[in-house]
This record gives sequence, structure tokens and C-alpha cells, in this order.
Amino acid sequence: MFESPLALARDAVDIFLVALFIYYIYKLIRHTRATPVIIGMTILFIVSVFSRLLKLETVTWIFEGFSAYVLIAIIVILQPELRRLFYRLGETRIYRLLFQTRNVPIEEILQACQQMQEEKTGAILVIVNHIGLRHLAEGGIQIQAALSKELLISIFYGENPLHDGAVLIEGQQIISAATYLPLSSSSQLRKTHGSRHRAALGVSEDSDAFCIVVSEQNKKISVCYMGEIKEGIDSVRLKSLLSSFNSDKLTEEWQSQFGGET
Repeated sequence: MFESPLALARDAVDIFLVALFIYYIYKLIRHTRATPVIIGMTILFIVSVFSRLLKLETVTWIFEGFSAYVLIAIIVILQPELRRLFYRLGETRIYRLLFQTRNVPIEEILQACQQMQEEKTGAILVIVNHIGLRHLAEGGIQIQAALSKELLISIFYGENPLHDGAVLIEGQQIISAATYLPLSSSSQLRKTHGSRHRAALGVSEDSDAFCIVVSEQNKKISVCYMGEIKEGIDSVRLKSLLSSFNSDKLTEEWQSQFGGET
């Protein structure tokens, strides 16, 4: 007996939403430590299903006891990925209206990055977005000074004791320097990427901060956002990203610039 058109439409919508959810999760966890964890749990699930079908009582008993701890293990192991997932789900237009980003001085940042790039001065700039990073700032040297090109360049100058670590920027101010960040172990990172790239990607995995890295080795500018890193950014693209940050449309601009890249 054939199902009614309404039932077929409901089933189609159900399948579409599940497929969309799986695809969204895949995009979120790719290149992160979550990928091997999910693969491992999928293998265990398949083994568990086959043990039930084949009526392997001992194996089934072991997996039933193990399954009670799976949810806790997922929460503990995948905490950064889950945090980013909930952030993206909550990133609605109403949320943006309530919590606007603080505008950063685009030209000052651009000019500083260009000069440091030309002079092969390594730097890492972390621009605070909606999620606060005061807990990281407390581990660095408190600055609380108006952001300027000259101040940024002087901080990362090789002889300055503050050059080792990141600068945290919140709106028009530098809130801290020599700030140490969590290091990423993402598969996106290559051997040519140093500790600055690992730190920038690490903080972008744990928050919605926008990070800029100037490499002293190859004079390239890289950017990190929401657990992704892109290298070889020119001044035009960087200005567009910073402008989108100020207008609270960084996610859309990021997708526009890098959505087709793998």
C-alpha cells in the first residue's frame, strides 16, 4: 500500500535534515582531533551491531557496559568542537544585534602587518570577537593602550622582551602582549608552520577570535578563524576580512573567500 504524499514529504524532509546535520558536523570537525575519535566510535558501533546480530553474548555485554560512558567521553574529548558547534548554532541575527563586535582600527593593523611583513618580523595578533578572552590576557603582560601601528611594530621588534607571544586586541585597544595561547594539533598544519601558527589556530578552535599571523620565515600573512587557517593573504583580502569583522559579517566573508577551498 502506497503512502500518502504528505507522509512521503515528511520522510523526505526528515532524511534531508539528518543529512544536513551530518554534513554540518563533518564541516565542523574536519581537520580536528574529533575526526579520528568519531571514526573510532563508528567502528565500535559497527562491531556492537554485528555482535548483536551474531548473538555474541560476551562481546555484546562488554559493549553495553562501555556504552554508558560514551556520552561522557564525547563531551570531555570533543569539548572545543562542541563549544564551536553551539556558538555557530547561536550565531543568529538577533544575537548579533544584542552583542555587536567592537570596531578595530583597520588601517593601523594593515599598515603594521605590511611593515612587519616587509621587515620579516614575526607577529601574532588575536582580535577578540564575541567570546571574551580575558582569561588568556591575564597570563600575559597587561597593556591597556590605544592600538597604533607604531605600538604593534615596537612590541614585535626582535629586541623587545614582549615579542614572544601574542597581542590581544579588543576594539581600539591592545589589552595584553606576550600572551601565550593553546597550541593546535590540527592536520591543517604543515611542517612549515611554526608555533605562532599553532597558537593562532589553537585559539581560533576554542573561540570565535580572528587571528593574524605574520611569518618571519617566508614573509607570508596567514589568518585563522573558527578552527581554519588560510595562508598567503594579501592586503586586499585582509582589509576585506577586517572590514567584515567590524560590520559583524566575518563568517559570511570567510565563506565567500575560502568556502570553495579544502
